[in-house]
Amino acid sequence: MRRLLSLLRSGKGLRQVPVAYGEVSKLGLRVMLRGLPGGPIDVSEDHCPVSLRPLVLGVAGPFVAQRSLWLEICVADAEATPLARLALKPRGTVPLGQGALHLFGVERTINRCLPPAALALRYLLAWQNARTAARQGDALCMSAADLRALNAYYIVAKPVFLVGVGHEDRMNIFPMDLVARLSSGEQLLALRATSPSVALMEASRHIAMSSAPAEYLEAVYALGRQHRQASFDPAALPLQVSRSPLFGLPALDPQQLVRELRVDRIERIGSHVLFIGRVVHETGRAEQQLAHVSGMYVEWLRRHQHRCEVLAPL
Repeated sequence: MRRLLSLLRSGKGLRQVPVAYGEVSKLGLRVMLRGLPGGPIDVSEDHCPVSLRPLVLGVAGPFVAQRSLWLEICVADAEATPLARLALKPRGTVPLGQGALHLFGVERTINRCLPPAALALRYLLAWQNARTAARQGDALCMSAADLRALNAYYIVAKPVFLVGVGHEDRMNIFPMDLVARLSSGEQLLALRATSPSVALMEASRHIAMSSAPAEYLEAVYALGRQHRQASFDPAALPLQVSRSPLFGLPALDPQQLVRELRVDRIERIGSHVLFIGRVVHETGRAEQQLAHVSGMYVEWLRRHQHRCEVLAPL
């Protein structure tokens, strides 16, 4: 009872938890867009988050957005009921090299990862978290509805990258998971607009992305403080950082996956800045990459006897 009262006071009923990406990606999920005149389409490789306040999701494709669209997250090898459904409201488009990135807010969330009673309690905690976010120093202050939608969206694991940026004599490196590589080859990154590194990325239009090793979880999280810094001191970093081969930006060991990209387009959307670029050089491979996934989905996996090792207490 004491723990329950503590949770009710602080909220935080919805969590994204750290896992090894390869383990959860093997389970296979599909993301389907439904409500289009021509029938549903598989957008598993063509979606990304682009803002957190308000929550805005991007879906790439040559379709025309309608008023009543649903994004469904489904188990790939079964005809079962979707794990989650997000009712989408169009919020505009961003041009891509091929087609467009359609922007959507989320009007309603259906999440089937937990039984109704347990889900209701989590949603109550999320409402409390949203209500007290400002007092707890949360700069984003997402709404309870957006927290519910984001947690359902994170049923699809989001791999973490260490993003290296620089311009003139300033450089920085920090972790990000609001990233996606579309089936067209375009790479998207959404960075909070208040980050000092936005200016470096806008000026140089060059980015290096290193896959974040799951085994260095604490060091990767320690790099999160760099989001608030204008540059970095290599001697003070918790990981050894080298330079990317093409642009000379901060990157991890080249045996890890390192992507270097040129930014083609920059858009400000809600609380974040969206960078759209093309990979011009890639080396190494991602092995046991850190990722974030919905804590409720992890519980669903365990109930269905699927292995999923969480790298921090759930």
